[in-house]
Amino acid sequence: MFSRLRWVVSLQLAKAYRLGVGVVVSRIVRVFNLNSGLVYRFLRELESEGLVERSGRGLYRVRDSGRASKWVEFILSSIDGGVYEYLSMVIPEIYYYITEPPSIEWLGYPDKTLIVIDKLLEGRIDPPEKYRVVYTDMRGRVWRYDWDRRVSIASPEQALADLLSYDPEYPVEQYILLNIDNIDLWMISRKTTIKGLRRLSTFLAYLRISTGKIIKTPFNYVGLIDEKLLSERLGEYSTLIFTNGIDVKRNI
Repeated sequence: MFSRLRWVVSLQLAKAYRLGVGVVVSRIVRVFNLNSGLVYRFLRELESEGLVERSGRGLYRVRDSGRASKWVEFILSSIDGGVYEYLSMVIPEIYYYITEPPSIEWLGYPDKTLIVIDKLLEGRIDPPEKYRVVYTDMRGRVWRYDWDRRVSIASPEQALADLLSYDPEYPVEQYILLNIDNIDLWMISRKTTIKGLRRLSTFLAYLRISTGKIIKTPFNYVGLIDEKLLSERLGEYSTLIFTNGIDVKRNI
């Protein structure tokens, strides 16, 4: 019987082998919140058994051998796909995450779930149409494996940053408005793209201009207003702020 740590490490190696790539050990430790020393100890065991090999500094991969291939098949047979079957069965959790802010239920579920995937896998996978896929560099991004949902999930600020950048249809401004005192706007601004930063800034500037509410941030959101975007979303912003008593409830 595998321990949780051994199962996680084995699964990342097995799925990565199927895609022709190795695994970054530091990501396994971070994404699954594991003990680094124990992870490396297990990798050395697998290496001594001829199942894996080092492929660079902090990198391991499954060896190309018949015995290793049978081990991979055994590991993959243990997967229970669940709701996110394709992700669970195909993509190592250290190479992707889905972007959903907490309490998504009251915002409604998007037609396509935004999934951010390491650009290393572009051309190696074919995610279902139900996903809006973005391939990009994963350095500096924050995500963790959710053991209950069995999927990699972005941190709240990372999710908001990506939704601002890559999903123009998702009502991320509504979440920001109702949680503005509990989220790190500076962190979001650092993790989003230029396009996302302008979208965030335009909304914050409109909120300030229309209500007089001072929103303290380390970046000059007023100076980053996208006038074209403001024109396109003016009705949406106005409805969001002044309908259903949101302005009264939040004293703005």
